[in-house]
Amino acid sequence: MKFSGNVKSKIINNKNANIWLASKNITVKYKDLILSMSEEEIDKFFSNNKLGFGTAGIRATAGPGTNQMNKFTYQQMSEGFSKWILNKAADPVVIVAHDNRKNADYYAMVVAETLTSFGVKVILYKDNQIKATPIVSYSVRSANADGAIIVTASHNPKNYLGFKVYGRSGGQILDDDANEIIANMPECETIVNNRYTPNHDLISYFDDEITENYFLASHRCLIKTELNREKSFPVILTPHHGTACYDLPKLLRSLGYSNIILAAQQANPDSNFTYSPSFNPEEKSSFNLSLKYAEKYGASIMLGVDPDSDRLAVAVKHNNRWHYLTGNEMGIIFTYYVLSNKKFNKKPFIVSTFVSTNYIDRIAEKYNADVYRTPTGFKWVGAEMEKYINEKDFVVGFEEAIGSLNSDIGRDKDGFQASALALEVFDYLFQQELTMIDYLNIIFEEFGAWSGETVSYKIESLNWKEEMKEKMDKFSRIKNKDILGIRIEKIRWNERAQALEWFLEQGSWIKFRLSGTEPKFKMYFDIYGPNKEITDKTLNSLKSELEFMLRS
Repeated sequence: MKFSGNVKSKIINNKNANIWLASKNITVKYKDLILSMSEEEIDKFFSNNKLGFGTAGIRATAGPGTNQMNKFTYQQMSEGFSKWILNKAADPVVIVAHDNRKNADYYAMVVAETLTSFGVKVILYKDNQIKATPIVSYSVRSANADGAIIVTASHNPKNYLGFKVYGRSGGQILDDDANEIIANMPECETIVNNRYTPNHDLISYFDDEITENYFLASHRCLIKTELNREKSFPVILTPHHGTACYDLPKLLRSLGYSNIILAAQQANPDSNFTYSPSFNPEEKSSFNLSLKYAEKYGASIMLGVDPDSDRLAVAVKHNNRWHYLTGNEMGIIFTYYVLSNKKFNKKPFIVSTFVSTNYIDRIAEKYNADVYRTPTGFKWVGAEMEKYINEKDFVVGFEEAIGSLNSDIGRDKDGFQASALALEVFDYLFQQELTMIDYLNIIFEEFGAWSGETVSYKIESLNWKEEMKEKMDKFSRIKNKDILGIRIEKIRWNERAQALEWFLEQGSWIKFRLSGTEPKFKMYFDIYGPNKEITDKTLNSLKSELEFMLRS
């Protein structure tokens, strides 16, 4: 074997790693990386276990190995997908897209070429450009495609890549289909030497019309937005170097928002996320640059989307202080706003997750709307929506983790449409000299006081899954039946939610869950009480106590 000489040869007792080192298909760079790995890393990255689907597709770090993202694992996943889709459709057509991740355009083409090797027709976007996840979901439905694959790692760290799969509905596939795809993937020990014969005649490209049609469909989904009325208040927007850089500002300006101000350094696609050290808009720090623009231009609202544009976060200024609205708060606002302003022909319904707030049930009851709950992950929300969409009128689907969908033109969370609806609500309130915080307080005055929050604790360990399971076991075996004097009325494991649930007094609850995509232990709080001051105080006390228990 010839290597660069930077790393001395060493004995490796891992069959798959040795297959890679012996293969002519592996570059010298990759071989050096393999030789530089510790024994623990080699066993982790070169196992015989195929990469598995999590909450939203398959995600893993980029690099050599059967359990990292590289050309060979993308071919492995694409072969499994091809065999699966050929069992679903006689002459399948599949959309392939990608975000701004490093080499994502290359891997999208690897996926496309692998699919065509099995006779699957592929549609890419014009010039294989980056494209937002919600537009892909819409495109599946609009083009009557049989499915889609997006090379995206959403808001995971920049060294991650992903493989997100959609079915005919435009929604992400569920577990049974994911398991079929995995079963159809070739075994790990063969993937570096498998051969494929691409057929480029089976690859075609969308033109710009598909995105324009998405914009027009989005216009029709709004309630009070007057397209021809100029709305000149400043709106700060950060696309965090991702797929929203070009299309989202264009959509918002087409709605009459004439003063969209981009956080310029973050407004160009960049796989290194140079000016976005934090690009998960759920984190306040992701707005640090936007704050400087807001101060400069006197803005009272900031919008942030993640790199694949399915998640939107909203921050608003109220009483001279910035408030970063949570997914639950936006879910409450959207639920109340749509139900109280839109006319429905059928019974309205809302879809949310088991770990999102129950507060919307109070609003739904007033407007005779149904609420359906699903496991975490928007694939479940989209599937539940699909069940009822023909017999009822859809209001909104949302997760506590700032993901929502407020129309029936797609089946995945949609940061574009959420931005449009958030600005409609903001504009509606702006004309009354109110803020979104005022609006929440109006809602709380009618339906009762509430506080809620999701807290994540990152586990810094290669064995993070085992460590997090130990934490979960600890909370399931708690002996005390109260916490800080608050009675724990019931403890149960919710199998569908994959969450441990503590039910407290007055309808409050705390839920515990392990992230399906990241090394995070999550705690979800839904707290009710006589007034907001008390619910906030109770929430903060519970957070401190549980953090102490988690760390001890």
